[in-house]
Amino acid sequence: MRNRAGLKTMFALSRSLVKVATLQASRTRMLHKGVDSTPPFRFMPVWQRIGMYLFIATASLSYPTYVLLNLDNMRPRPENVLSPEVAEQIKGRRLQREAAQKY
Repeated sequence: MRNRAGLKTMFALSRSLVKVATLQASRTRMLHKGVDSTPPFRFMPVWQRIGMYLFIATASLSYPTYVLLNLDNMRPRPENVLSPEVAEQIKGRRLQREAAQKY
């Protein structure tokens, strides 16, 4: 008697496991084959695909383009002034060149 009760519970347990496994498999199969899970591009016309691509490309490139175009506004510009010593050297060389051209 004791063996029969153990076998019944074992078979009942295996039946319930098989039921759960088949339900899980059928759920995934139904989800995979359903209309809700088909890729969105499958039934889109070509003009909509092109429009979607252009929208995604514009959205992806707009911020980096904005940043690159406004780099000068985001950081201060460096001063492009020569030091006084260098300015004196340039002035001296210019005077020497003018003096050499006169003779």
